[in-house]
Amino acid sequence: MIKVNIFSGHVYTETENFKQSDTGDTFTKCGDMWFGQHGEVIQQRNNDLLNLHTGISSNFGDPFKEDK
Repeated sequence: MIKVNIFSGHVYTETENFKQSDTGDTFTKCGDMWFGQHGEVIQQRNNDLLNLHTGISSNFGDPFKEDK
């Protein structure tokens, strides 16, 4: 599945347990957490995603983007 984040404009190619951004960053899902290649940790909460490092929620930003 291909998804575009409305906040950042980044395009993500996603399978059930793998996500890759148009910038080449990859994320792997384990349970309710997504782990990035640069140490990012994103927690899934129902339909919301929260980047535990930056505090960015999918309700108001792109949690897979590294910027604060």
